Amino acid sequence: MSLITHLVKLQEIDTAIMEIEELQGDLPSRVEELTSTMSRLETAITTGEARLTEIEVEIRKMQTLEQERKDKIAKLQDQLYLVKTNREYDALMAEIDHLKGQLDEEEMRELELSEEKDQVSEKLETDKTENEEMSQQLGTQKKELESRIAETEEEHTELVGKREQLAGNIDNPNLALYDRVRGAREGIAVVPVANHACGGCHSRIPSQLEAVIRGAERMTQCNTCRRILYWEEADDQS
Repeated sequence: MSLITHLVKLQEIDTAIMEIEELQGDLPSRVEELTSTMSRLETAITTGEARLTEIEVEIRKMQTLEQERKDKIAKLQDQLYLVKTNREYDALMAEIDHLKGQLDEEEMRELELSEEKDQVSEKLETDKTENEEMSQQLGTQKKELESRIAETEEEHTELVGKREQLAGNIDNPNLALYDRVRGAREGIAVVPVANHACGGCHSRIPSQLEAVIRGAERMTQCNTCRRILYWEEADDQS
């Protein structure tokens, strides 16, 4: 069997495999995209829950500090009635003002934390809802994908086996060329000459080149699209 014949048969197998994979449509990419998005959401949920715990701990800490300040301020205010000199009075007032300043900062910090807690909680709820919806979509689409794969699994496996066996009969440089062209030309690397033109891009084939292609003595590529050309006897080449 000549190199060209091997390549033609390889193209037939690859086309059949491609058709089977097209039956799956964009399901594989959709499943992959959903899985990736869910992974990011789950990370965001874990991070959000951890931050929520941190905020709650810090809020409790602020509330404890605030109560300590209030108790100390009340105690100092009671002492104001017991002082005997202006100096003692001024010292107590200075300490009370300092504690009130700290209390204001702590209450402001608690307010900021409460606002952040609300924002984190809201985002967590949104992320969890979205994640749950995506989980349901993913389950449905996985089942559909598995069903489509099961319908053609036996044929696909057989074709892949034949491809491996046939590819083993083609030398590496020519196989690499075939794969490159196929990758660049939407899966079609080998086409027949049809009505004196390339069966892929329909560029005119010179008569001298047609003779070479008909003889199948060596691999010939279209000068325009670089697809590999062969002569199909059954076609009308007139």
